Amino acid sequence: MQIATFILLSLFPFIGWARKIPDINWISSNPIFDVSNTDHVISVHIGDRVSIRCPKSDETGKYEYSYIYMVSDEEYDHCFLSKPRLVGACDNQTINASINIVFRSFTPTPGGFEFQPGKNYFLISTSDGTLEGIDRKKDGLCTAKQMKIKFEVGQDRRGIENPKFAARTLKKDRDAEHSTPVMYVVHDESDIDDDDDGSNACSYFVSIVVLLASRYLL
Repeated sequence: MQIATFILLSLFPFIGWARKIPDINWISSNPIFDVSNTDHVISVHIGDRVSIRCPKSDETGKYEYSYIYMVSDEEYDHCFLSKPRLVGACDNQTINASINIVFRSFTPTPGGFEFQPGKNYFLISTSDGTLEGIDRKKDGLCTAKQMKIKFEVGQDRRGIENPKFAARTLKKDRDAEHSTPVMYVVHDESDIDDDDDGSNACSYFVSIVVLLASRYLL
């Protein structure tokens, strides 16, 4: 019993340390993309997570189509694609889609995103907002509306790196030229729970504790 109790107490520091970054609405009218501020520069830590929410149709039924890419600093500065990695797609006005990213330094998933402390990571959209112009490789919303995000990644909040979290996106799988495949899951917005990762992590650790405790007590 003492061993099981020690294991349980030792796991508490790992539960609840990650932070949920406020959602980012990926639409050109979002004030975060205003050139008069620096809200598009976001500081995060290893283990943090963020949801990028695709737009909804406006009252006229108009929808803003775009692909979201992770790019180099040069591509970010000049709004062009050279060797991008597709992060997600906002291309279906009939569903409320989101792209969930968890900042982690290691992923066992082939093609998954990895983030290193002390480095910056950049997201842009060179689509022009129309379905016909969704595949643009230069300028588009990145130039016209400054649709770009810069993530400044720091260490995790406990001061050490934790490889238990993965970067993942929610949408159907797509391939982009010169991009690395990413795993997507199609969902409706109503299925999203902001505490999913926290509760899953907690359930995972509790399961381990129960298993270990039962083995020691038998």
